[in-house]
Amino acid sequence: MIKIHPASEAPTMVRKYATNGDEVFITARDFFHRNKDIRHHKVVVYNEDGSIAYCLGFEKNKPINWEDAENPMVQMHLSNYWEYSADDEGLDWSYADRFQLFLYSELEEYSYHTARMIRKHNPSVTIAFTDPNATFLFQRSEKLLVANSEEELFQQHPELKELRTLRVHPQMEWDVQGVFTNNVSSFLLMTSLYWIKREFYYGPLNPDKTFYLIKQPVKENGLTALIANVVGTKQMIRAIRPDFIPVVDLGVANDPNQFAGTSGEDVWSMFFEQISNHTLAEVYNSQHVILDQNSNLNMNPYMTEFVFSNARAELTYGDDLQYNEAVRAHTEATLAKVFPKDAKRVLAVIARGTDYNAARVAKYVPHGISAEETIAKAIDYVREGNFDHVYLCTEDASYLKLFQESELADKLIYVDQSRIDYQREENNEKLLLEIFGRERSNPYTRTLDYIAVLEGLTKCQALLANVTCGAVTYALGRGTKYEFADVGKIQSGLNG
Repeated sequence: MIKIHPASEAPTMVRKYATNGDEVFITARDFFHRNKDIRHHKVVVYNEDGSIAYCLGFEKNKPINWEDAENPMVQMHLSNYWEYSADDEGLDWSYADRFQLFLYSELEEYSYHTARMIRKHNPSVTIAFTDPNATFLFQRSEKLLVANSEEELFQQHPELKELRTLRVHPQMEWDVQGVFTNNVSSFLLMTSLYWIKREFYYGPLNPDKTFYLIKQPVKENGLTALIANVVGTKQMIRAIRPDFIPVVDLGVANDPNQFAGTSGEDVWSMFFEQISNHTLAEVYNSQHVILDQNSNLNMNPYMTEFVFSNARAELTYGDDLQYNEAVRAHTEATLAKVFPKDAKRVLAVIARGTDYNAARVAKYVPHGISAEETIAKAIDYVREGNFDHVYLCTEDASYLKLFQESELADKLIYVDQSRIDYQREENNEKLLLEIFGRERSNPYTRTLDYIAVLEGLTKCQALLANVTCGAVTYALGRGTKYEFADVGKIQSGLNG
């Protein structure tokens, strides 16, 4: 991002200068793009009379609140927007069109460009800045307002309080609450417009087709999050741009994840069929390929809304999720040993434990009932519903032991998978990804067993879960017709 600095910070040796005007940010952007090694220098901007108006400085796009930001396992990198102009067409306006007033707190590269583009797209909206620097590049008018503060703006124009308002700030931060309260970064607003504009030419094939390549780092995501991200993105693309053909390649160099380490292997193809009838080899030799925003995904308002609302819980996979032959064979063989042939009524119980109880995870996920409370509920359901078996889905060894010592023991069935004893001191407060990395268990066989566990949920007649988690979204996403689904925090949303 390029930000404004006062004239007093002008360097004594000027390496690049510009004249104050509409294209000043683009001039600076192109300079910093070409000269990576001297991005610490400032571009000096002159007035027509030769005096210095201000300077422009480059700042790396990095979230200010991303925890453990130096840890490559979780670090989020946000790419720069090096190519845009006031003449851009084909942008996605569906997010910006929700609002009537755009209230920017600071004039910088992305706020200036989005304000110009939004005003050009819809002259009826109101653009306002609470940054006096806006007068450098904007003329005061009825539809473009400049004030010293938000309070001053609303005092001068009380009618603006009635407008649907998006507040835009320069801080790059991963802020789920901000998306839902219409208080976002200018980078996020920029992403909402440009996320479908990254077209690449890879070869001469398919001149009449446009592919949307879902190429995201897996990072700390587990299997169910990976599925929801890919299937959700495919369905979103299909709804917004039905002319695009989604394909997926989850092989990103130096992406440390629990499935392929840092090998860069395509994690999706390890377990799933391609999501279209076109192979990656064909796509990587085609003329029109839109590249997904990679790790910018979490800074796209559509995906934040999808991941952290009932939309994700209600996602139905349908034919968009197909396992490959090896996974299907392993799943069938595993579950044939778990489910008795005479089983008629099976209650599925999901008891999520381990790192869901870690303090650093607690603020991002809902916390449901305890394992003991889950057992008590399961006992009541078994009695009332005349279930002959309880199929337990848990990765927590201590939870399995509690069920084995309860009165459900003689009805209990489960997949014999590797489980974590989260009561052990060395595991406490650790993420599953970190525990798996330390124990060096085989990630492929571990995931095969977990897929079998998840597919077992679809063979049951009812569902009880102690908390909203990936296994829940999977069970419901598979379209399983349960007699009832007692799923804690999201139950009201599902029924509503």
